[in-house]
Amino acid sequence: MAPAPEALVLDLPAVTRVAGEIITGFIRVNMQLAQEAGIEQVRIKFREAQPSPRSITVSNGQSSTTYRDTVVLFHQKVPLWNQGSAYPEPGSHVLNVPFQFKLPPHLPPSFHCEASNKHATVGYSVEVVGDRPGLFKFNKRIRRPFSVVPAASPEQMLLKESLRQNWNGPWKTWSRHEKLRRGIWGDYSHVRATILLPDIPNFPISTPIPISFFIETDTKPMKREDCPDGPVDKHNTPLFPKPPGRSSEVRFQLYRWAQLRVRSRTRQVQNTYRIQKSIGDPMSVAAVVHTENPPQWIPLSEKDEKGKGFWRRGIKFESSVVLNFAPTWQGATLEWKYQLVFITPFAGIGNDFKVFIPIRLETGAPCPPPPMGIAGSSTSAGVASYADVLPPGPPPMLDDLPPAYWAGDHHGWDGDEKN
Repeated sequence: MAPAPEALVLDLPAVTRVAGEIITGFIRVNMQLAQEAGIEQVRIKFREAQPSPRSITVSNGQSSTTYRDTVVLFHQKVPLWNQGSAYPEPGSHVLNVPFQFKLPPHLPPSFHCEASNKHATVGYSVEVVGDRPGLFKFNKRIRRPFSVVPAASPEQMLLKESLRQNWNGPWKTWSRHEKLRRGIWGDYSHVRATILLPDIPNFPISTPIPISFFIETDTKPMKREDCPDGPVDKHNTPLFPKPPGRSSEVRFQLYRWAQLRVRSRTRQVQNTYRIQKSIGDPMSVAAVVHTENPPQWIPLSEKDEKGKGFWRRGIKFESSVVLNFAPTWQGATLEWKYQLVFITPFAGIGNDFKVFIPIRLETGAPCPPPPMGIAGSSTSAGVASYADVLPPGPPPMLDDLPPAYWAGDHHGWDGDEKN
């Protein structure tokens, strides 16, 4: 069943926008229905979702106090149509009213975090208002949140393209070593991990980033005669610590730390996201290159009369990771940053072997050129244009924006009913 026609319809693609971009769209005014509804004027509002609140609730015994703060980045109202100012084409009841708006160039990315007694949102929205004068008449409203990412520079786009076309630049190595034992007594075993990432200061979002994860284990010292057939016991059970046999046995996560400041109070919100389509994803094992080292017996010393040594095993996982999360940001009232986390569980209590790698995420989308027909849409001779490095289509949606962002739960619309 087709939906009932509306007096006002917002025609605006639901895509991620880039700071500095010129947003264009249409308001479709059904003249007959608008007249029946008593709509005399149509206007549109663009804003960084006012009040884009940050709130902290402090409990004291049986009472609590909530502190709120607001940072308004922009808020613009544009009248589009007044009754009698324009009419549709003959034979049609619908008037297409175009609009355009240029986003400020230095906007923070869309963001949302929430935990007990605290939350922060950086939200953007467009709102269409059909004014209905008179007592007990509510204005007709269409509200549409959208997401924004900062604009990438030409240099950042070239780096992104280098990553997309098989990285052949320098690599950075991250290593960690830890001693483990299955129980509370006995000799220690050893676990080492080596991770390779492109040696770049910032990683562009929405871009495949090559990654290599190598993990190596050494058993506790033992006699060779106790395990003559390899690193297994008499029951053919692998000796501790057994390295993962498949990439899905490693937990690969993105950890986000956010800090919000409301007046004189500061709070932190921490979130962990499971990374998909890479190391650790059970559905992507086939897409990960597995390279297993054969077990190797290593004597402790040539002078050891007891013939003791240990078994060394290792495996390497090679893949790529795409991070569609809000670029790292630091402002006066809100900041957030990230770490990659590799967790390899081993048998025993508290034997989760963890590696943390701090990373900075940066935007991976250039500011699109003005639409054709808009002033500034042509490129001056000899001047580089983003059009030279534009990717096909808009940037993807950010994975860390929850349904609450798109529902407008924290966009402050309730306090804006009279405007």
